[in-house]
Amino acid sequence: MSFVDKVKIYVKAGDGGQGCLSFYFHKLSSRRIPNGGDGGRGGDIVIKTDTNLWDLTHLKFQKHHKADKGKHASSNNKKGGRGKDRVISVPLGTVVRDLESGFLIRDMTAKDESVIAANGGDGGRGNAFTKSELILHKEGEEKTLLLELKLLANIGLVGFPNAGKTTFINTLCKTRGKIAPYPFTTLEPHLGVIWHQDKPIKIADIPGLIEDAHKGRGLGDLFLKHIQRTQVLIFILGLSDTDINPKEALEKLRTELREFDPTLLEREYILIANKMDLPEAASKLKDLKKSLKTEDILSISLLDKAGLDKVETKIGSYFN
Repeated sequence: MSFVDKVKIYVKAGDGGQGCLSFYFHKLSSRRIPNGGDGGRGGDIVIKTDTNLWDLTHLKFQKHHKADKGKHASSNNKKGGRGKDRVISVPLGTVVRDLESGFLIRDMTAKDESVIAANGGDGGRGNAFTKSELILHKEGEEKTLLLELKLLANIGLVGFPNAGKTTFINTLCKTRGKIAPYPFTTLEPHLGVIWHQDKPIKIADIPGLIEDAHKGRGLGDLFLKHIQRTQVLIFILGLSDTDINPKEALEKLRTELREFDPTLLEREYILIANKMDLPEAASKLKDLKKSLKTEDILSISLLDKAGLDKVETKIGSYFN
């Protein structure tokens, strides 16, 4: 099933239970003493993070979620039981909003984090409390929620189609993303992990960008949000004759990021020149360094697996 990073769900918290109208006849005083209990509170709708979940696929076809109603009260001051909460599990990085108002309920970024998205209704009060009439129960909240996932990753890979991003993450992190010699092989984000000083560093690979991706062209605009949380960006530039000129490619990639979210250009970044195994690559790399006026470009060959040790060292330097 395809990667799902946005869903709308309807939620209904439980209604409160009804209070009881009841009297106890006291023989000695011949008095009617009110003894109706209170109704139970309705269950809440709770959103909770689950580290075993990767996306929102499990909610794609399960649109309606209801919590249990509170139990009705009875005589002899017996209160109704509380309704059971409805817990909805989501992956880390899920943003929860009220669709109608646009109100941000919670950005779920912590392990085992939970938030009440809709409150259950209070139970009605019985006449043991009011001494005369009942106080009616309240209904639980009803909402339409928008759940949107933004992957939690330390590093985001950015590049044009076929620059080698997926091969890079497959090689470095031993993942199994699809690779092929045609554009848009990557149709959904991939997440890989490398270890540095016993700490995991997560790397997100999004579909390749093309010019005007921020306007909806290609696939990258659908997934640019998944690199908004990253601390470091890696620009992967292809050096083959069939790739876009690397300096021009870098300028266009930075433009797309700026148009989508200007803060992305405030991130630390690493420049990687790929395909050094090709005969034309050496001169292209020399021209790139000259045009950018920097020697701080890591050159690699994913075919030969050359240069990846320097890449790992560079990545680790940001997370000591």
